[in-house]
Amino acid sequence: MRVVYTAAHGGFAQEHAPLGGGAAVFEMLSAEWARTQPFPLQRVTPHAVSGREIVAFNTGSYARFCRHFQAQTTTAVQVHSPAETVVLVNDIAEGPDFRALRDYRIATIWHVDVVAYIAAIYCRGFVRPETLVRIHSGIGAMYPDVLRLIFQKQADCVRYSSAHIVPSPAMKEIILRCYPRTDPARIHVLPWGAPAVLPRVDKQEARRRLGLPPDALVLLTLSRLSPEKNQQLLLDALAGWDRPNVHVLLCGGAAYMHGQKHAEMLRARAAQLKHATVHFPGHVHGEQKQLHFSAADLYVFPSSHESYGLTLMEAFQYGLPALTLDHAGARAAMRPEFGAIATPATFLEKLKALAAADLPAMGRAAQAYARERPFSNAAAQLAAILWKLQS
Repeated sequence: MRVVYTAAHGGFAQEHAPLGGGAAVFEMLSAEWARTQPFPLQRVTPHAVSGREIVAFNTGSYARFCRHFQAQTTTAVQVHSPAETVVLVNDIAEGPDFRALRDYRIATIWHVDVVAYIAAIYCRGFVRPETLVRIHSGIGAMYPDVLRLIFQKQADCVRYSSAHIVPSPAMKEIILRCYPRTDPARIHVLPWGAPAVLPRVDKQEARRRLGLPPDALVLLTLSRLSPEKNQQLLLDALAGWDRPNVHVLLCGGAAYMHGQKHAEMLRARAAQLKHATVHFPGHVHGEQKQLHFSAADLYVFPSSHESYGLTLMEAFQYGLPALTLDHAGARAAMRPEFGAIATPATFLEKLKALAAADLPAMGRAAQAYARERPFSNAAAQLAAILWKLQS
C-alpha cells in the first residue's frame, strides 16, 4: 500500500509561518511516520508559493490558490493505481477533486468543519450548520466560487471519502446532523494528543531571559492573530481587573484575511490597559516557544471556535493549567483538575478564581494528563485506519 498525503499548508516548517494546527499536524505525522515507516508515504504540497504568501492572501487570491492546488493534488494522485493507493487529505476546501478521485480510498482529516465555523462565527450561532447545508443544496449552484469551495467541496468530501478523521465527538455529531446519510462507522474520532516539546526551562531563568518580573502573574496565549482566536476577550477582561503586576504574553503572528486589522485592534486595546502589561512577541517557535511556555503561570485559550487545540495540549505538556472558552476543543481536552471552561460572561470571574488557585499543583495534573496522551499514539491509530481501508 502507498499513501499519498496532500496538504495545502504543508511543507513550510522551516519558514515558521503562522499557518495553524493543520500544518502542524501534517509536519508531526510526516515526522512520526518517517520514524516508524508504517507504509511508503508520498507527500504532496504546494509548488511556487511560500507559507508567508499563503497567510497574506486575500479572499480571491486564496480561492485561486485552492483551485490550483486542487488540480495539482488530483493529478499527483491519478498517476497511481487506485488498487494500490490510499489518499490521505489534510484539507477539504483546499483538497483534491474528491469526485474525480471517487475510485480511490480517501481518508480526510477534518481540522475544521468550515460550515460549522461559518455558522458559529459569521452567523453568530443564530443559524445551525445543517440549515446552511440545506440552503446550499437548494441554491448552491448560484454561489460564487469561494463559497462553492466551502460547501460543495465539503459535501463531495463527505460523499466520496471512505474515512473521516475528526478530533472530537462534537465534530462527528455535527457532520452527522449536516449529512444524515453518512455512515457513522466512517467517522473516526481521533484526538491528536500532546505534541512532543522541548524540556521546560526554570521559570525564573525564562523570565529573566524574557525581561519579565520574577513575581508577576504571567498569562500566555499562543495562536495566530485572527478574529476567531478572540484574544480581545482576554484584554477586555483585564480592563475590568485591578490586580497589579499582570503580564500577558500574547504570542502569534497576524494571518489570513483579517489578521493584520485584528492585530492592530489588539495592540490598541492593550495600550489602554492600566493594570496589565501586554507583550507581543510575534510568532514564536523552537527555543522562544520553550521560554514563553516556561515563563508562564496560566495558559489562556479564548478562541471562539476550535475543533481540538494542539497548543492547549502543548501547554499541558509544559505543566500549565488553562482557561478556555466553551467549544469542541475544550470539551475534548479540559478537565476541572487543571483548568476551567468559561463563557464570555464568566471569563473574568473564572480568571480570578484560577489566579487564586494552586496553579503549580494544577499544572502537574495537566502535565500528567498530557504525558498519557502522546501524539505518537494518534499517529499509530491513524496508520491502522489507513491500513484497514486497504484490506
